[in-house]
Amino acid sequence: MFKQQKIAMILMPILAIAILFGGNAIFGGPKGDVYEGVGQGYNGEIKVKVTMAEGEILSIDITEINDTPGLGDAAAQEVAANIVAAQSTEVDTVSGATLSSQGTIEAVNNALAGVSLGASSSMDLELEDGEYEGTGSGFAGDIKVKVSVESGKISAIELLDFNDTPGIGDNAAESIIQEIVNKQSVAVDTVSGATVSSEGVIEAVKNALEL
Repeated sequence: MFKQQKIAMILMPILAIAILFGGNAIFGGPKGDVYEGVGQGYNGEIKVKVTMAEGEILSIDITEINDTPGLGDAAAQEVAANIVAAQSTEVDTVSGATLSSQGTIEAVNNALAGVSLGASSSMDLELEDGEYEGTGSGFAGDIKVKVSVESGKISAIELLDFNDTPGIGDNAAESIIQEIVNKQSVAVDTVSGATVSSEGVIEAVKNALEL
């Protein structure tokens, strides 16, 4: 009896530590590499820590978020979980918390800049010629675009509806459009100071082309 109590007393703190660190340090699970990134949320920066091993996202921890409690933070956690499940940042935003969602996605993208996830946003796929319309969420409402495809390549992107800040959001949108056409890919960097407008344009193009 006393021997069993002694064993239990020894095991309890070990198990507590294992639970605290996800079991990896004690039981030899994949430790992974940790990457940190920052994105712009509704009420300030969103910071994340992304743990990866062998090209796979193991976990995403939200280390800082100042968005609306119960809404923005919950959305960030949901988006983080969806990214892990999909092994890609190409996930939907949470309705009613678009900025928090996009900020989380941006933070993860920044953390994993240059790290291969196996998923690609490039347009090496065959695109059928034609004109396609799509909508994304901007800073001050929906962003609508028309994407023209010729000879299987994106030849032009036109802004049909855009209400973000003149001189900032619209300039960012045009810059993003030029980058997408030049690179033939939606895997482009957002414009500093106009993250939401940038991501809204990218989202609209992806929706237009059903990527």
